[in-house]
Amino acid sequence: MTRKQEDPDWLDYFSGGVPTGEFFRMTLDDLTKTINRSARGMNRVNEVCFIGLVSYFEAFCKDHFASILNIEPTLLVPLRDNGQDTQIDPARLLEFQEQWDIKLGFLVAEKFDFGTAQKINALYGSLLKITPFSKDEANYYEGILRDRNLLIHHGGTFTLTYATQTKFLLKSHAARPFLDSLVISPDYFDERLEFIKGIARKTLKATHSALHAHIEKSGASYSGERLKAVDAFLWWDDGPEI
Repeated sequence: MTRKQEDPDWLDYFSGGVPTGEFFRMTLDDLTKTINRSARGMNRVNEVCFIGLVSYFEAFCKDHFASILNIEPTLLVPLRDNGQDTQIDPARLLEFQEQWDIKLGFLVAEKFDFGTAQKINALYGSLLKITPFSKDEANYYEGILRDRNLLIHHGGTFTLTYATQTKFLLKSHAARPFLDSLVISPDYFDERLEFIKGIARKTLKATHSALHAHIEKSGASYSGERLKAVDAFLWWDDGPEI
């Protein structure tokens, strides 16, 4: 039996046609396989993997946010009422033809900045009243971003600003600004990958629960494909297991 055009496949709600969590898991696996585990000292492959880790996590946050809105566009109302800018050019929706209503989230999400823990918490809090980062986790992620920015903007060489922000470096004389560099060792990378993986999985589980609660409260009735898309939030590796 052919599915009607107005009844989209459950994968159509997701960027790339793959559940966001599962796509991110595959990305993390690729980075884990790419990291140079025999490296001693500075290694450009490891630096690029670390930069990619943070960039791909930001994309995960944006794409998952978009998929939630694709599945439940009525969440635009609390998003707007909580102070987020939900305005888009409606003419862009015409590019999606019959499926414009399940692509709306992509257009809304692409205008938001998911670059810090505070911004991610604010956006997800406005959408579904969840905060992916605790206070301590947000502080840890700030350090990750500081290291990522040092690599991007200064090639990893310690600056005086970086050393000042990371006060223990100045006190312990562990780093000499404009001489020493940040080293992305396999252990350094693994620790931060596990942290980011934990935040991603916590976000998937929290949004799955919150969206189900919203559906139940609103009295909405989901079709099989739409409900399958919601439950695909929990996909990690072999299936819905978080």
